[in-house]
Amino acid sequence: MKKYILTLGISLLTLGSVFSQCNSSLVTICSAKLPEDATYLKELKVKLKPKEAGKAAPVARYSLMLSKGNHYRFYICNASEFEGKAIIQLYDKDRLVGTSYFAKTGKHYPAFDFICQKTAVYKVMVSFEGGKEGCAVGILSLID
Repeated sequence: MKKYILTLGISLLTLGSVFSQCNSSLVTICSAKLPEDATYLKELKVKLKPKEAGKAAPVARYSLMLSKGNHYRFYICNASEFEGKAIIQLYDKDRLVGTSYFAKTGKHYPAFDFICQKTAVYKVMVSFEGGKEGCAVGILSLID
């Protein structure tokens, strides 16, 4: 009996990882969208719980050193098993310089370009629209 329970448990764990995109397979899916003239630089994995009542929506924050004169492209890909739609934003200090979501139109984009005008540490923030639970991966690439 123990053998059957152990086999069933292992099968369920394996089955969950096959259908779940919220892991390295999501990185593979997202990086496959890179055009031929893009060089993969970095991945930003994000999994956030839903917003709690009376609190701010959770946000993942990253710091990236970007170099003057480079053309960067930021991609964002959502795991299909979560309701949340990811939003990736790039900040130079407190100034928004790029985003995958435009609140005025309610439109999400899979990527945005940024041509760096100064070498500096930039902040990248990833959140989910409406504070919903979600899993996503952001891909930073360099366009040649």
